[in-house]
Amino acid sequence: MPEDFLPKNTSTVAYDHITLKTRHPVRSGKLSNRQKMADFDVVVVGAGIFGTCTAYHCQKLGLKTLLLEKYSANHENGSSHGKSRITRYAHTDSAYVPLVDDAYSQIDELEKKRGEQLWKKTGLLWAATGNVVPNISAVLKTHKVDHEVLQGAEIQKRYPQFAFDNEWFGLVDPMGGVILADKQLNAFRDEYLKLGGQFHDNEEVKNYADGPVVRVETQKRTYTAKKAIFTVGVWIKQFFPKAPLKIEPISISVCYWKAKTGECRDMPVFIGQDPKHQTFCFALPATDYPDLIKMAYHTGDPITDYEHPKESDEKYVSIPRDFIQSHIPAVDGSKAARVDKCKYTVSEDDKYVIGPFPGMKNVLVGGCGSGSGFKVAPAIGRALAEMAAGRPTSVDVSAFSFDRFNKKSKI
Repeated sequence: MPEDFLPKNTSTVAYDHITLKTRHPVRSGKLSNRQKMADFDVVVVGAGIFGTCTAYHCQKLGLKTLLLEKYSANHENGSSHGKSRITRYAHTDSAYVPLVDDAYSQIDELEKKRGEQLWKKTGLLWAATGNVVPNISAVLKTHKVDHEVLQGAEIQKRYPQFAFDNEWFGLVDPMGGVILADKQLNAFRDEYLKLGGQFHDNEEVKNYADGPVVRVETQKRTYTAKKAIFTVGVWIKQFFPKAPLKIEPISISVCYWKAKTGECRDMPVFIGQDPKHQTFCFALPATDYPDLIKMAYHTGDPITDYEHPKESDEKYVSIPRDFIQSHIPAVDGSKAARVDKCKYTVSEDDKYVIGPFPGMKNVLVGGCGSGSGFKVAPAIGRALAEMAAGRPTSVDVSAFSFDRFNKKSKI
């Protein structure tokens, strides 16, 4: 572990294959009977949507679980805050579709159980040039997912909020919609607590050590667990500095734009992609703020020291502005009415990392989900919990394992 991540005034001892600095040195290489009796079956670090869904499923499987969060509940320092996210079957990669399907089933079950709406079905329009739409259509056909392909003027005929010429194709995913993000996060946390799970917010993990029993040290105390699962978002490199992949934390400028007409109340969730001009924008109907459409560019400024930069590159506002002016006449694209910030964490191949961390016995990771992870978090949480319980996963997540990087992490 890096020196600045370790507690001060500590002594150094060997613990399994990790050198751990601890206030309570282990006197021998063997664990005592007391040490073998872990405080918890699972400690989950990070209470964003990945971590909360994971903790819920761990507790649901009968695992005694502790969920730790550095900040207060529902904080705005990470990637899971806000009122809205997009959900969709439409993906360019087949591995995501079963995760989405599992998540839809879970949310349907949770809505019925709680009598609470957790998402709005609006349909999704994915408009793109080149081969993007045919490729997505091929993926959906493989999974027998209902969808439709439109071209040029057909798009505007179906959705008068938009304007595209025949260079553009549109894929309609009727199951697309708006996740009520804050409500969904709170629902999973509430159900987790009802199952007897423990949640400690404002408790920062300062150190951890893998071994037959995992030690997790916070500023308050040290916990032991049979398994630890880290769902720490942008802080993944802080906890795993030798992770065998490049991880890019970025600051997204989440822009909101004034709707011109009432048509925007009925608009679908939207993705606009023009590979030739490297444009990738997403949009949602007014949910976070009255009469303000959310539309942003799907990348942003690099993050240093885990904080948003004081100044953002203007292009992350001008790109969605230009797209609106060219293709969404129902929205006022002259000036963003509001710009919020969100921290993204993206891997070098834009896929999640899900599963055991290389070289460790009892530490798992769920990360790099920014930009698309909220809608599949229930499925990923279930898979991580099943891994922690030593069970086969309900949905195949092998495409997201660390194995794909063909390297061994040096801890």
